[in-house]
Amino acid sequence: MLKNILYALVAASLLAQSALAQTDAFPSKPIRIIASTSPGGLTDLLARNLGRLMSDSLGQQVVVENRPGAGTLIGMTACARAPADGYTLCLTDNQSLVFNPLLFSKLPYDPKGDFVPIGGVVRTPNDVIVASPTLPANNLAEVLALARAKPGTLSFATWGPGSLPAIYYAWITRQAGVQMIAVPYKGAGPSFMAVLSGEVNLAYSSLAIAKPAAEAGKVKLIAVTGNRRAAAFPSTASLGESNSDPNLGTFWGLYAPVKTPAAVVARLNTELNKALASAAFQSFAQQGFLETMAGTPEQFAATLAQAQATSARTFQTIGIQPTDAPSDAPQATPRP
Repeated sequence: MLKNILYALVAASLLAQSALAQTDAFPSKPIRIIASTSPGGLTDLLARNLGRLMSDSLGQQVVVENRPGAGTLIGMTACARAPADGYTLCLTDNQSLVFNPLLFSKLPYDPKGDFVPIGGVVRTPNDVIVASPTLPANNLAEVLALARAKPGTLSFATWGPGSLPAIYYAWITRQAGVQMIAVPYKGAGPSFMAVLSGEVNLAYSSLAIAKPAAEAGKVKLIAVTGNRRAAAFPSTASLGESNSDPNLGTFWGLYAPVKTPAAVVARLNTELNKALASAAFQSFAQQGFLETMAGTPEQFAATLAQAQATSARTFQTIGIQPTDAPSDAPQATPRP
């Protein structure tokens, strides 16, 4: 028995030394960040900025792969099915792990069991609803009046079923008792281009993307999200002023497939926080009206859990019931 115990102790020691050696060698090849939206949107810009900064500190290239569609289900499923070795990460907003479980009765990934948080990235105090310059409405009250006068004619661009714009669309139309048409696009970039071109009447956007276009007269600012006005647009009313905001907010996080070694997660968290604290990223965040969320994986996990609980109550108030996932969503399969 003593011999067996000694063998077990030696084996455990060798295993620990092997894992430590692998961690010390990490990363030994390029790292991939899957962005669950199209190029040009804020998720894509965040991934590319972080990828560049983390490449410098990790000594390995960090590349971004865009996997848009199906309300982020395509990109997040690809991340969940990747090897849990730290070489595939995913950057996404709270749609993927907060909203999708409430919107869809069945997901191709387990939102609570397939991912481990690396850490928070940024949050947006305000986003904005914009309109085509040709729309004869200049604020939310005028938009709603137009929607009541012409039911089912105004169009509102979303980033697909389950996206934050789709939730705001549902909240505003149900609270106001109006009918509009939700038009899904594969991310913030395509949806904003649609309102710029006049293909749709309304769209949801980040302040960073909307500000230059608004200053050039290419879009109208209808309302900012949240309960307070945005410092960048003090004359634009907030949705909270008319009790029209669901108080969901937007934040982004960096994740890895579950069972990624704890030491690798810790190393990635350290490098993520370094990137967030860098002068280059701080400048990017300020220009984009973003607040950084540096911290530990445990702190971000707590933020995620709180958002899940708050959103569940909001969805119940709205009356949104889970439906089938989008037709272009991947099929559920076991992790490798």
